[in-house]
Amino acid sequence: MIPEHDRFADDAHRYALVSRLATGGMGEVWRGHDTVLSRPVAVKLLKAEFADDALFRQRFETEARHAASLHHPGIAGVFDFGEAPPLDGSQTPRPYLVMELVEGQPLSDLLRPGAPMDPDVVRDLMAQTADALGAAHRAGIVHRDVKPGNLIVTPDRRVKVTDFGIARAAEGLALTETGQVMGTPAYISPEQAEGSKATAASDVYSLGVVAYECLAGRRAFVADTAVATALAHLRQPVPELPSHVPAPLAAVVTRALAKDPSERYVDAAAFAAALRDPASVAGAAAQDRTQVLAAPEPARTQVLPAAPVAAGTAIRDSRPTAARGGAGRTSWVPWALLAAVVVVAALVIWQLSAGDDAGEQVADQPAPTQSSRTQTESPTETPTETAETPTE
Repeated sequence: MIPEHDRFADDAHRYALVSRLATGGMGEVWRGHDTVLSRPVAVKLLKAEFADDALFRQRFETEARHAASLHHPGIAGVFDFGEAPPLDGSQTPRPYLVMELVEGQPLSDLLRPGAPMDPDVVRDLMAQTADALGAAHRAGIVHRDVKPGNLIVTPDRRVKVTDFGIARAAEGLALTETGQVMGTPAYISPEQAEGSKATAASDVYSLGVVAYECLAGRRAFVADTAVATALAHLRQPVPELPSHVPAPLAAVVTRALAKDPSERYVDAAAFAAALRDPASVAGAAAQDRTQVLAAPEPARTQVLPAAPVAAGTAIRDSRPTAARGGAGRTSWVPWALLAAVVVVAALVIWQLSAGDDAGEQVADQPAPTQSSRTQTESPTETPTETAETPTE
């Protein structure tokens, strides 16, 4: 028997409105009933106060097109789109969106301040969400408003991503003017906070903020105003995760929260892969760091045995600082040895020519002039300039 309904989303009376489920920023979601296919549905209506607003109507229609173009188990499916007759005293028809009814709760309802979720549960939920966002990214669509309220968790712990209301196609026209901030301040990416274009990496950051809140039992940034909260994402370092979070998982989430989009995962699919196997990602990162710190190439160290150079020639040592060790202390040794050889040779010649009177002749010799002293000491005083190559 078909139940009786007194309120419908459409003039044809196909989609009955049973009960209001939620009210968001620009729309309200109803539990509905498809009287033709006899199945439960979710019906999203644009709020009456926005019915005459061209921008909000365009956003609503954009959500319908974007969501309808995506086919993924983690994204709520779209069945139909149309215009509802005036409701609640409105004189303007309101657009409506008929979607898959997801039985579950928003993740925001499952979060409790001061009560971190189990890291394995968080890792699973975030990986599912990242998979769904990855499908959107592959289709060229950026969500731009990833937050707990837009992630529905079913009783069997499956995640559905909803509300593509402010999403945009990567190659399409923006729905807002350049420089306008779009997103929810508590989960907004740094680039969105400063009014820059959102990319797939922006969704990665926002999901990283959600993961942080689930793991820490608190939001990454809390401020007195929405503006101050958004600026904190832009300027303040993310606090460290609690010690109970496994280090590999903490490292994966921390990378997603990098201020520079180029230092995050390139898209949500890459983030999902890291979440599913954080230990291997951490090991690969450690290997990369080891390779970066490896010894210098042999070609650089071969500069050392080069042929002797004339006095005053600058010697460029391309070795890293650590490899040079005491080069500054030992550069005078060859000149000291040469000077010693010259002195010994001069003494031998002088002794052979002076015979027994050598002592008296030395005593009777006039004091050396400044000129002669300079010529004798010049090898030890000739500067050797060592130009150091900066280390990285």
